[in-house]
Amino acid sequence: MRILGTVFLVGAGVIAVGAVIAAPRILRVARPLVRDGLKRGMEFYERVRGAAAEFSEDVEDLVAEVKAEVTTPAAARSVEKT
Repeated sequence: MRILGTVFLVGAGVIAVGAVIAAPRILRVARPLVRDGLKRGMEFYERVRGAAAEFSEDVEDLVAEVKAEVTTPAAARSVEKT
């Protein structure tokens, strides 16, 4: 069991050292992909934000209409229906 633990630790150390050595190369290659992903994410965020603002305005309009109907006297409402 001790040998297995030692082998595991040595393997983890080798992976860690390899990652540190390879990280600059990987980042250099991956940078354009990461930039593109961030750009698309920001564009998506802006579209969703605009859609949410429009939805919020629509809901506010509906609430205002309902409040106006509720506060309107019953006689005025019956005139509107006819």
